[in-house]
Amino acid sequence: MVAAVFTLPYNESLGEYNLKRIWSMQQSFGTTSETLHDFLGISPVVAEILAQRGFRQPEEAIEFLRPTLLNLFSPFCLHDMSKAIERLSLALERKEKVLVYGDYDVDGVTSTTLLYKVLRDLGFQAVAYIPNRQDEGYGLHAGAIERAAKAGVCVLITVDCGVTAVSEVDLARTLGIDVIVTDHHEPPEVLPEAFAILNPKVENSGYPFCDLAGVGVAFKLAQALLQSLGTGDVGIHTELELLDLVALGTIADLVPLVGENRILVHYGLLQMEKTLHTGLEALLEECGLKNKPLKAGQIGFMVAPRINAAGRMDSARAGLELLLTMDPERARELARLLTRENQVRQETEKEILAEAISLLEREPIPRVIVLSANHWHHGVIGIVASRLVERYYRPVFLIAEEGEVAKGSARGIAGYPVLEQLSTQAHLLTKFGGHRQAAGFSLPTEHIQQLREGLNQEASVFKETLFQECLKIDRQIPLEAVSGGLLRELEQMAPFGFGNPGPILACQGIPVHSVSAVGKDRSHIKFRFGAQGEQEGIAFRLGERLNELNSATKLDVAFSLDWNTFRGHEDVQLMIKDVHAEADWRESSISLEGEDSYSEIAVTLEEPQIEWLDWRKLKRAEWPLHGVEDQIWVWDTTGYEPSLTRWNSVGEEKGGLGLILGLPLTEEDFREGLDKLRQLGIYRIALAGFQSPLEERVRQRCKSLVREELVRIFRVLSSKSKEGNPFRFGGDPEISHKERIALKIFEELGLIRCLGGTDEIVLEWVPTQRKLNLESSLRFRSGKERFERALKFQHELLAFAVE
Repeated sequence: MVAAVFTLPYNESLGEYNLKRIWSMQQSFGTTSETLHDFLGISPVVAEILAQRGFRQPEEAIEFLRPTLLNLFSPFCLHDMSKAIERLSLALERKEKVLVYGDYDVDGVTSTTLLYKVLRDLGFQAVAYIPNRQDEGYGLHAGAIERAAKAGVCVLITVDCGVTAVSEVDLARTLGIDVIVTDHHEPPEVLPEAFAILNPKVENSGYPFCDLAGVGVAFKLAQALLQSLGTGDVGIHTELELLDLVALGTIADLVPLVGENRILVHYGLLQMEKTLHTGLEALLEECGLKNKPLKAGQIGFMVAPRINAAGRMDSARAGLELLLTMDPERARELARLLTRENQVRQETEKEILAEAISLLEREPIPRVIVLSANHWHHGVIGIVASRLVERYYRPVFLIAEEGEVAKGSARGIAGYPVLEQLSTQAHLLTKFGGHRQAAGFSLPTEHIQQLREGLNQEASVFKETLFQECLKIDRQIPLEAVSGGLLRELEQMAPFGFGNPGPILACQGIPVHSVSAVGKDRSHIKFRFGAQGEQEGIAFRLGERLNELNSATKLDVAFSLDWNTFRGHEDVQLMIKDVHAEADWRESSISLEGEDSYSEIAVTLEEPQIEWLDWRKLKRAEWPLHGVEDQIWVWDTTGYEPSLTRWNSVGEEKGGLGLILGLPLTEEDFREGLDKLRQLGIYRIALAGFQSPLEERVRQRCKSLVREELVRIFRVLSSKSKEGNPFRFGGDPEISHKERIALKIFEELGLIRCLGGTDEIVLEWVPTQRKLNLESSLRFRSGKERFERALKFQHELLAFAVE
């Protein structure tokens, strides 16, 4: 029997659900987007969107638009990595049995597959194990550990789990098993006493990027193994071949597609198109995606659910076998099986969703939705929770009752920290864990009503605006701005997903030429916009609004762009996200802190709030510091990277004297220093030690290489490729700053491919007969432009008269 939805007194609830979303217009970033437009040669629309997403400097935007494996961090940044490799090296030497213990979702299955393959290829006595979702549930289990000990396992590696398994790791230690935890979930206050813990979220983990998926952390261990124990057949030169698995797990686990995740998914999708994994190739064929360019959305909505379905409905071992098999016929058989499992999952999901909606719409919708039933399938309730979030824009906690115990899945909305809120009810739960926006938990069935009340009580402190869905509009444009050129520029921001959503554009009051229902059950709407119906748009699952929209002569439309291919002809199509005769437009309240406010040097130095002191021509001994009793802060630009240091420890915490020491190498360095001093309340600033820096230092700061330097490095690489291709580069000596810039430029020009490695890398030389055009490299052009602007800025700053 389904437990009734918890009903708040009506004046405490949010009343009737409002289907109309607020359209939140992002504020303009003015000079920042103009700078990106000028430096990168991109459209103002894309420049503005990049600025909104935090890319304020041209070099930051370039690294985003041109992802490269050369930017991956060393796996040995993880503090426990060396320790883990030492133990595994010993296991290889002793021929000890190593167990890879995974999880039943896509992230867990791909993590298990990847690490098991690498271990086996390196000669380890490896076995793989994934717990059954229904019988065992998530995480490391005592029973499995005891069976592993009896089977002679000496080392157990967890993937996508283990960071909360304190008692289970203790049990393993008493049974003589060393546990290496690789995980990406939020760590508890008390960590398990494992032999090594590889989790970038653990305090002082040493790793610069904390948003890796479980498969990303497993890949880091694989990288370290290949770099340390690699052979002629398998080593850092084979890292690239693993990235299709990394991309699959990363996309499926909904981690932010930024930083390293963006790099891994970008190259993983390219690798997936020519995958060496027989099972993945069969699955792509089953989905109708074989031999086609792949997008993250296709993997997330078509491929990943099939692997997930096996783990949700029964056992994930079919998904694991599919990714491990090398038999094409068996792979096709398993791919068809997973499709059938996915169809069963979809039917089960529809039934639970319909029942949940029926329950909810009997009463006003509470701030937090908590529903349970004794016949709901635990493996599907997480997906249903996501569907309910989409429909009602409320945090959703769905629970499957299994006698006296119950298992639940939670999904959140922006601004609602699921795991944190769940922890406020820890006294009611037997187990819980997860992330900010999604979590799993278990509790006694008798505690469900208390959980429902407790979560809603906690939610009463949130503002009502938290529960009003906003559609973020990246940029408003006129209909005539829609073009293939704009779409091609926007595609450079892919792969899209959580943390890097596909840009949403909007047009206001555009003429409607025609509106018609399409699709098998007429559930979608096709539009023709413009006076002559020249622009097509499609709105999925909006068929019920046909009459409403058919009567409008003009509409406000929010959309993304995509290609519509028909009989070999490509047209740009509006993929409509929301549409109204008159949308509820509101300006975003995002902070513009850090926005450029000093577009010209003259304006900067004449800032009326600042008292400028001109010590530019004074020697250090001549600086008038005698008798100064205020604190002094120095923005030191004499090194490669500018830094802020405190000169003395006297005076108040705020205010005092600021020193810009050394002629700033770039305008950005000057602005940054000025902003930092102002944040300290300092408005008396001296310019000191202004000697023209060597041109080489300016080039280095601007990441600008002259043609002669590039030619020299080009010849070194060409020579190495003639000795053997692919070839190793770096390691001893280390790759220099100039060499790394050059490698990125050559990679952008299609002259080399990076196959793997971090400190020492493996490169493949790509033969070409075409003439090298450095200006076609965004990195080369931008570095050259920055260098020229930096010299001009320095000249102006040296010449400016400070009164």
